[in-house]
Amino acid sequence: MPIDLWSSPAGPRIRSPSVSRRPSVRPLSFHAVAAVLAVLVLAASAVLAVARPAGACACGIAYGSKVGTERALLSLQDGREEIVLGLDLAAPDETSSSAARRPAVLLPTPSTPTVTPLAEDQATVFSALELATRPVRTPAGDDGDGAVAAAPRSGVSVLSRERIGGYDVTRLRAGDAGELRAWLNRGGYATPAAAEPILADYVRRDWAFVAIRLADPVRGEQSTLSPLRISFASERLVYPLRLSSVSERPVDVQLYVAGEHRVLATGFNTFYAGTVAALDPALPAAVRRVVRGRYLTRLGIASDDPAAIRSDVFFRQGASDRLFRASDDYPFETVQNFALGPLPKDLPGQGDDAPLSDPPGGAAWLLLFPAVALSVFLVFVVLRLRERFIHRA
Repeated sequence: MPIDLWSSPAGPRIRSPSVSRRPSVRPLSFHAVAAVLAVLVLAASAVLAVARPAGACACGIAYGSKVGTERALLSLQDGREEIVLGLDLAAPDETSSSAARRPAVLLPTPSTPTVTPLAEDQATVFSALELATRPVRTPAGDDGDGAVAAAPRSGVSVLSRERIGGYDVTRLRAGDAGELRAWLNRGGYATPAAAEPILADYVRRDWAFVAIRLADPVRGEQSTLSPLRISFASERLVYPLRLSSVSERPVDVQLYVAGEHRVLATGFNTFYAGTVAALDPALPAAVRRVVRGRYLTRLGIASDDPAAIRSDVFFRQGASDRLFRASDDYPFETVQNFALGPLPKDLPGQGDDAPLSDPPGGAAWLLLFPAVALSVFLVFVVLRLRERFIHRA
């Protein structure tokens, strides 16, 4: 501000600059404070809600059926993978063709598979596993041996077709995806054109295929048959999922992975992780023989956007065998939360074999950090805006 010099008999004097008086600032009203607090609460709730759940035959293409939740038990021992596959096949409408009244699925496998039915006393494997891994309630015969058979240079080679349990099962290989799709269409497996590039990739990698169809037309709304055991040579544990990307229906898959350690899979949440011996209720003896391993991981995925599926499911061993069991408060554990959560050795009184009688909550406590950080940030923004308002006034 410039200094004003003026003369007087006593000499020049300095005129003091005028002092502007700022109007008094009114404090924030009750409604404004309430609005700020509401924003903070909603923001924190949104952060917490991100990690909670919003709420087709995933193994391949489903033909003439609305497939309900698909369940599979997987294991890998001595270079041989075994998939016990359970299908709930819902019938199409009554106007569908006779072929469509026999729902079917197509399952790719890395090598020539063997397909056998489970024993009668093992047919309840999935109901037993589902019961034993349920969330904690808070108070309140064929000619194949699995060897890798050479794929035909072109065309389709049918390795076998037989009735297994209530299924009509065909094992085949192909040297050309276009001819494979044509064969499927002729056989009543109406395969969309969008599936051909995926089939071509499987053919290029010398995978085999299993076409599974109900032997008899569906009578009633839904048909649940005894699970099938599909076994094949494989270096890695894999679940074929990529063909589900052409499905027009949501994908809902529950996978039970038996082995020596806990496993993870990208895109899948964990609902249970623990030793088979600790399952409660314990598995029936006949069912226990199907679960090949000491440790069981239950993984799941539910997607309303099958087109987002880009690959088959490959599994990797977790950093530890830390136990987890879903509860009402913590319905699942994500791959990210497992990676950030403390290891058993870092928790007092915990271990890999600690019982799961109480709701554990997994690593969900980590969600408090982003919630608190966001709340602090919003408070800072509100204070800065208030300060600017005061200065402008």
